[in-house]
Amino acid sequence: MLSGILFYLTIVIVRNSMEIIRTQRMTEMEIKTITLPTRQIEVEVYTPAQTTEKAPAILLLHELFGILDVYREDAQDLADRGYLVYVPNLFSGGAVKYCIRAMVSKAGRINAADSEVNQEIHVLLDGLKADPRCNGRLGMLGQCLTGGYVIQMAKRDDMLAPVVYHHSLGIQGAGVPNKESLDEVRILQGHWSTVDPFCPATKRNKLIQQLGERVEAYTYNMPHGFRSVSRGMPEARVVWQRTLDFFDRELKQNTI
Repeated sequence: MLSGILFYLTIVIVRNSMEIIRTQRMTEMEIKTITLPTRQIEVEVYTPAQTTEKAPAILLLHELFGILDVYREDAQDLADRGYLVYVPNLFSGGAVKYCIRAMVSKAGRINAADSEVNQEIHVLLDGLKADPRCNGRLGMLGQCLTGGYVIQMAKRDDMLAPVVYHHSLGIQGAGVPNKESLDEVRILQGHWSTVDPFCPATKRNKLIQQLGERVEAYTYNMPHGFRSVSRGMPEARVVWQRTLDFFDRELKQNTI
């Protein structure tokens, strides 16, 4: 476990250094500060163009690489399709510091519902829903480090379209503590790699088994990192299209 964390932190440092060099933004976005229980973080906000109508909203969470320009491309794509999108910089204050909070504490490692990191995600979702541009319909996407958060947030009554990519955090069972129930999860779309040391088949299959018909599950023969390192692969385009279709169905079509 420790070697895996160190390996990923090395990748984070290298990739973040590359992103500092690539400073040009692809689009203008609003930067807002949100106050969490123990800190403040910056959130990039992407809005639908030229509309006065309230929009469904999506919380887009980065993985261990932090906010990359490819995630900004995804956020802009979603905004162009009519969604209000929040992309929080969970690494405000430093990537290493956040990863220690998320991975060293037992509550963080097992992805407990009451962990500090999950409570922060609740605050972010509440803030997104309270945004005057939001129509109250919420979706979210989490991946790798943040994928387990989606499973916990899927228990919320107002979480209509939760999407998880290869959740790595949550070292027990299906990715949540063994003592916690998933009965409150109404729906979940999940995408996983068939060969993934960070989210092994045993974890994925336990989640699928526990959720049954409530999960729309897909597996792919490509490496971990569907929206980053594996982004250029043909299967990654399938992942994104299925994600878009799910958001459209659950946030725009199923409004009754």
